[in-house]
Amino acid sequence: MSTKETHLRRKDRMIDPTDTKKIMETCTYAVFSTADADGFPYGVPISPVVEEDHIYFHCANNGRKMENLAQNANACMTFVSFSEPDGEAFTTRYASAIAEGSAAFVTDEEEKRHALRLLCQRYTPHTAEAIDAYMEKYWKQTSVVRMEIHQLCGKANRKP
Repeated sequence: MSTKETHLRRKDRMIDPTDTKKIMETCTYAVFSTADADGFPYGVPISPVVEEDHIYFHCANNGRKMENLAQNANACMTFVSFSEPDGEAFTTRYASAIAEGSAAFVTDEEEKRHALRLLCQRYTPHTAEAIDAYMEKYWKQTSVVRMEIHQLCGKANRKP
């Protein structure tokens, strides 16, 4: 994974990889973007969990993002940890991260179980037993996507 600088217009707002990763790890949702075979874009909010240099999220077994991924593995995920207008300064204060990479369906059952446990541990207060029971109940109708992070860019405009 590398930190992408080349396309960042406001290099003075770039943040370091550690802060960028922290934004990704603390956001409760992100927008996952794909494109179909004709290049038509599609973005959808998802609940991610970051592990090392990849991101997991769960979804239904069918739908537009699934169709797009089957045709084109390139993907982008956008995280915004806060956004607040600062009218006096004619600006918006924010912190954001963009991860670019390739995404694919998780087909290995152990990895799928691992990802779903990570997601449940992050977003629910339940015990391991309750999580496992819930996963089993919805196992067949749930897919997991793993996005490998190839490029990462973080940006912020905080109060001085």
